[in-house]
Amino acid sequence: MTSEPKKKNFMAGKHWVIVIIILVAGYQIYNGLSDLIESRRAKEQWTNDDYTLLVNKCIQETGDKGVKYYDLTRAYCECSNDKIKAKFSKQQYIEIIKKPTEEQVKILLPVFQDCLTKYQDRINELEK
Repeated sequence: MTSEPKKKNFMAGKHWVIVIIILVAGYQIYNGLSDLIESRRAKEQWTNDDYTLLVNKCIQETGDKGVKYYDLTRAYCECSNDKIKAKFSKQQYIEIIKKPTEEQVKILLPVFQDCLTKYQDRINELEK
């Protein structure tokens, strides 16, 4: 009878390598998910571009008053947008502006009413 040499199992006694591979893979998956979540949060955050766009749109929507009283109008629009940003997330605001105008007014006007009142009062003083 001939004895065949035993084949060595490559992984014999090296179970710790499997554990390390699993730990490293798990860490990579966790980091990937964390980055994905952070990326989504970043998209939901207000940016300077959002702010600039909203202020400029607000100024345009005031029409002639925005041209005639540009500085007052800019201050009003900045005040209003600061209050909206403080009260609502970007995603909440997007959902609000998808609603009909009268619903938007009911939700948003109380948030920046003091800015609007101050704006109207200052224009009325100037027009006297």
